[in-house]
Order: sequence, then structure tokens, then C-alpha cells
Amino acid sequence: MKRQLINWFSYLYPTAKSWLKAFNGGIFPRYYKELSNQHGIIKTPLPKELVLPLQQHIGIETIPLVSVGDYVKKYQLIADAEAKDLHAPIHAPASGTIKSIETRTVAKPLATTGLCIIIETESDQVIIENFLEVNGNNPNSPSELKDIIYRAGIAGMGGAGFPTFAKIPNQKNKIKHLIINGAECEPFITCDDLLMQTQAKAILTGAMIVAEALSCDQILCGIEDNKQQAIKAMEKAAKSFNSVPIKIKSVLTVYPMGGEKQLIKELLNIEIPSGTHSIDSAILTMNVATLNAIFEAVSKGNPLVSRLVTVSGTGLAKPFNTQALLGTSFISLAQQAQPKTELNYPLIMGGPMMGFKVANNNVPLIKTTNCILAIPPQPVEKTMPCIRCGACMDVCPVNLLPQQLYWHSRSHEFDKVEKLHLSDCIECGCCSFVCPSNIPLVQYYRFAKSEVKKLKEKQKIADHAKLRHENKLAREARLKAEKDARIKAKKAAIKQKALLKAQQKSRQENNQSQTEKVTNKKSTGAAAAAARAAAMRKKKTLAQASTEQAISNSAPVLNAREKAIAAAKQRALKAGQTGGKETDAEKRKRKAQQASTTPKDPAKKAQENAKRRAAEKAANMLKKKQAEQQKTKTEQPDNSKIKTIELAINENLEEKPPMDKKAQAMLAAKKRAAAMKAKKLAAQKAEQETQP
Repeated sequence: MKRQLINWFSYLYPTAKSWLKAFNGGIFPRYYKELSNQHGIIKTPLPKELVLPLQQHIGIETIPLVSVGDYVKKYQLIADAEAKDLHAPIHAPASGTIKSIETRTVAKPLATTGLCIIIETESDQVIIENFLEVNGNNPNSPSELKDIIYRAGIAGMGGAGFPTFAKIPNQKNKIKHLIINGAECEPFITCDDLLMQTQAKAILTGAMIVAEALSCDQILCGIEDNKQQAIKAMEKAAKSFNSVPIKIKSVLTVYPMGGEKQLIKELLNIEIPSGTHSIDSAILTMNVATLNAIFEAVSKGNPLVSRLVTVSGTGLAKPFNTQALLGTSFISLAQQAQPKTELNYPLIMGGPMMGFKVANNNVPLIKTTNCILAIPPQPVEKTMPCIRCGACMDVCPVNLLPQQLYWHSRSHEFDKVEKLHLSDCIECGCCSFVCPSNIPLVQYYRFAKSEVKKLKEKQKIADHAKLRHENKLAREARLKAEKDARIKAKKAAIKQKALLKAQQKSRQENNQSQTEKVTNKKSTGAAAAAARAAAMRKKKTLAQASTEQAISNSAPVLNAREKAIAAAKQRALKAGQTGGKETDAEKRKRKAQQASTTPKDPAKKAQENAKRRAAEKAANMLKKKQAEQQKTKTEQPDNSKIKTIELAINENLEEKPPMDKKAQAMLAAKKRAAAMKAKKLAAQKAEQETQP
């Protein structure tokens, strides 16, 4: 009753219809659906050539798996990506030969060219039955469902083109509401309407497959109230399903009711927060064409190679809907609708509100193509400056500020555009539709979105480069710190080693100095003993020489007693040469001679005493000189001692009267012996100094 009253009142106040919907904004354009849905679905001939772009979806581009000249069968996989990333595989829509793999013009709003696989079809088609190798049973888990959908190459067929497998969660009980989008709010498009009329059971079967795999609580289907035949067909088909509750709900015919967030708001009165997806709110939305493709994949094992498409427009005499193969050219389908005039103007992919003009009418049909529109050029109204009327703000279905977005997009202030939530814009075209200044607002928004995307990609690359640089600096700092630590440890080890070596050397030097002191002490004592022995020998030699000289001068003829005395002196001299020691035999012989001799003569005794005193005086002088030399000792004490001894001997020799030849020979022999002994002591000293 309320709806009827508002509809009656809307004839007087057109905006009154907006009271019947739950979301903000929206418009009520004129609809032309009767142009195409009155003819039903017709069959079109097999194209001679199919052009298949490698990217027919949102995500990465696929890679060809075939080469030029290869023969392919229908449903054969011809392009895929290396990893299961954001993409949809591509299959051959018909059997034939790979004619070429080259760049062609494609149907995209911004990118006009792309790499394509061209298939030259044959009349007798060879089909691979059950290519996906399914067993007819419904998948029991989300992973099984996602695998079948991925291998079938299904992407969102409502126009967005998002790979369907990526929308499905990996676990059960994550989705409570499965929504079937049957609104189809564009003025000319009727493919979904006819699909619901003819394939209602297949659509609901596909929805039931998804709901059972994800353990959904209910299935909701929203259909605009201008599609009564589709509503009746869906309600009739829903009665045959009992496992999951299915509810078919008629919604107001208002644009853009087909938007995901707008339909959710209308059916569940739930508003999806900005920057999030419906899945985050436990809601999954799918188009009727997407669910029909899921049914074909799970039940029959057929990948997505064709779709129902509307060929309509005011420039065509007989618009229609057809199940067209992917890769069919736009111009070939438009020609079958009998154009009223020559198609020398660009065709439109999609509806008049959200569609775009293609760069070339020979572009191929892709997975997201739901309509090919032929509208002859209309007189272009001049674009005027914005009058700030605010009409665009009133009709925006997502509560944005189109006027501010326009100013910032025009000024390339993309940071401010992002702050105004440009990413939430669904590009429905309501703002452009009501703008009295004829400003193409949606084109500015699309441009701003593309620039923001480029800036984000650049920023991402810059952030990645910055992160790599920071990691490099951190790695270099770590390596430098490790190197410095190694060098420091090495220096400390070398320092410790040098310290230990120095301590060891110091101990060795101390030990050596102590050894040298002991050795020097011993050498000094030995040298003194040698000097004393030499002095004694010299004294004896001098005494003997003096005695012999005196005897020879005073008494040339010796008696027996004198001969005994001379023999005793001779023995004494020999005893001095042999170290001053007498043998026992010599002692007995000497005693016998002394016993046989007579008492000494007093004169001779005085003479002997004089000689003895002279020898003692010489010995004392020698000792005195040795003491002085010990005080003024040089680096070569042994050589000085030797010189001192020789000097003392020479002085003694100079003091005494000249000796005979025999005495001189004996003295020379003693000198040579003393020199040899001194040389030997010097050699021992040098050897001790060279030892470590």
C-alpha cells in the first residue's frame, strides 16, 4: 500500500520514489529494455576467427601455452599463469588452428592494446567432454570449490571482472549471506533478465553449490520489479531446493540498484564500511551469470568459453541477446542486429551509464562483456563551469562529494582526492547524469583513479627500493661491525702475544744477565789465579836466573856443596814449571841431598835472602797493579789482565840484570805459555757472550 501510494505521488513529485529505497541517492533514467528482450535469445553463426586477449580480468596477464600452428580443441587450456595468483585461465572457445599470437586492440577503458591469441576456427568442431574432470558431485569444502572455479577460468561476469576463486574464503562458516545479484539496473541491458527466465534452475543450483560448500545460512536474490517474468521463474525454481533457505525479493527499479553495496543495503540493511569488502561483513555477492558458469563447471566440467550478451541500442533495427563465444568481434555481432546507419561511430561496451566507447569496433568479446551498445552520436552540449548546485552530491549512492572530487582531480591534487575517499566511487555516472553544466565528472574520476594507482605503484617501488637500501646499509653496518670486531680482537691478540713475548724476553735477559755475572765472576777469579800463578813462575824464574847469574859471576868453579845447591834450584825450577808440586821420589832425593850437604855459607845465605826480597817486591808490585786494573776494568778485562801481566814481567825483567841465553829462553817460553793461556781465556769469554 505504501509503495502504491508513493508511486502515485511520484507523478507529481518524481523524487518521491527515492523514499522507497534504503540507500542514499540514485536516479530514475529512461529504460530501453524492451528493445532487446522482446526477441529472446538467438543463435549466431560460428565466427571464422576468434581473438582471445590474455588478460580478460582484474589481475596479472596470463602466459600462452600454445604456439603458432598448433591445433586446439574446444575447452582446451591455451593460456595460464605460472602461479595460482590473481588471474583466470583462458580456454579455447572453439577448435581450430592457432593463427598467430600478436598485439591487438582490446576492449578496455584505458589500455587499448594487448597480446592476443588468434584462433582460425573450423566448421566441424572437436570438443573435449568434461575437460575439468568432475564426477558430478558437489564440492564439500571451499578449497575444492575454489579449485574447480579456478581451473574453469571464471571471473566476475557482472562487469567488474574480479577472479571468482579469489572472492571465496578458504574456510567454512565465514559467509552467512549469499546474495544473488539479479538487479541489472542499466537501461539497455537485458541479458541477466533473459538468463533468469531461461536458466533459473541452473542459477539456483550454482548458488546452492556455493552455499553448501561455504555453509551459508541463507541465499537472497534481489531482482528489480521491472523484471516480473524473471521473478516468477526464480520463485518457481526456488521451491525445488530445501537444504539452504532461498528468498527471492523484488526491489525498486532505481539506478544503481545493481551495485554490490547498494543491493546489500537494500536486502539486509547493512552498510559496508569504507575501505572494506563485503566478505569482511560475512556477505558474498555473485552475479546470476557467474553462478550459471559455476553450475556448468561443477556439473558438466565445462570451462568458461562463452556468455550471454545483449546487442542493443537506438542505432540497431533488431536488437537481441545471444550466447556468444569469447573472442567474437563487436562489429560482427552488431552487424547481425541490422544497423540503421553505417557503424562509423564507436560502439559502447556496457550500458550508457557505466559503459565506455571502444577504440576499435573490431575489438573482441571478453568475459566481462555483458552488452554491446550502438548509439548514434548525439549533438554534444557545451561543457559549462560548475555552478555548485549540489545535485551531484544528492544523487551519489555512496555519499561522496563529487564537486570537491572534481576540483581536486582537475587540479591534479591527488592526495586530497584520496582523503575524500575516491576509491569508494563506483563510477555509476549518476553525478554526470544530473549535472546541469554537462561536466563529464566520471571521466575526471577515472583519470584520478588511474593516476593515484600509478603513484601508489611508484611509491610501492620506491618503498621497496628504500627498504632494500636500508637493508643494504644495515648489512654493511653489520659487516663493518663484525670486521672491526675481528680487527680489534686480532690487535688484542697481537698485543697480548707481544706482551707475553716481551715478558719472556725480559725473563731470558734477566737469566742471561745473572748467568753472565756468575760467569764473569768465575772468569775474573780464574784470571786472577792465572795471574798469580804466572807471577809466581816469573818470580821463581827471576830468582833462578839471578842465582845462576850470581853464581856464574862469583864462583865459576863449584864444589860439591854448590853443586847440590844448584841441583836443588834446578828441582825447584822444574817444580814451578809443573805447577809447584813435587813427587814423593823427588822429596826423598832432596832430603837426602840436604842431609849430605854441609851448612850454608853466611855470604851465600845473605845473597839468597836478597834475591828472595827482590822477588817478593816484584810480586807485591804485580798485585798492586792488578788491583788498580780491577777497578778500571773495561769491556775486555781478560786482555787488560794479559797486558798487565806482560807489563809486570817486562818491568821485573828491566829491573834485574841481564840473564844468560838459557834463562832468556826459559823466560820466553813462560811468556808464550802465558799468552796462550790468556788467548784461551779470551776465547771462552767470547763463547759465553754469544750464547743466548
